[in-house]
Amino acid sequence: MFNFLNMKNENMSDRIGQRMKALNLRSSNLIKATGASRGTVSQWVNGGTKPSVEYLSKLADVLGVTERWLTEGGLIEESNGNSNPGPDIRRRVPLLSSVQAGHWKEMVEGNLDEVTEWIETTAKVSPYAFSLRVTGDSMSSPAGSGLSLPDGSLVIVDPDIEAISGKIVVARLNGSSDSTIKKLMIDGPNMYLMPLNPAYKPIPIDNTCEIVGVCVRLEMNLP
Repeated sequence: MFNFLNMKNENMSDRIGQRMKALNLRSSNLIKATGASRGTVSQWVNGGTKPSVEYLSKLADVLGVTERWLTEGGLIEESNGNSNPGPDIRRRVPLLSSVQAGHWKEMVEGNLDEVTEWIETTAKVSPYAFSLRVTGDSMSSPAGSGLSLPDGSLVIVDPDIEAISGKIVVARLNGSSDSTIKKLMIDGPNMYLMPLNPAYKPIPIDNTCEIVGVCVRLEMNLP
């Protein structure tokens, strides 16, 4: 269950400092809990840089708050173990454009200033997970044909999951700055990106195609 307490609108370093004071934590505690270097933690505390997605979840855990409050501020959300009613919101993941998804590794290593929207998910995913909106009808199956990813739906993508044949993946073709969502099919030495819509042709690929991540959850609004 969440405790909601009034807090003024502060930046992230202010919120980190306030929680450290409330919990009597030192920088060494944050270093141990997150695995970040002393210099990196010092930057977080002093407002030099914001925590990257690699550290955000662990930092929120040691500070006893949710990732949403840590990044957005407002009313503090103090997490109290696993007693939340219903499915736990396990993580907030950034909603990326198809171009951003194709260069997600570079964004993770830098900062997340380009991210303007976050999606809450109950999926158990790695700290590098993100979400992507499906565009077009190439992944829309005919009625009654099983899995369908209609235009406008959201997929939760985890780059840490192995891409095996039959998985829905986000891929970036060689020479393209854009990424695409397709079903990966491997038949011996041959690999294809398969649309779920039979009106579209399979895309033959080779090792120059980068598999950005595997789709693990579909989220969409009902009509």
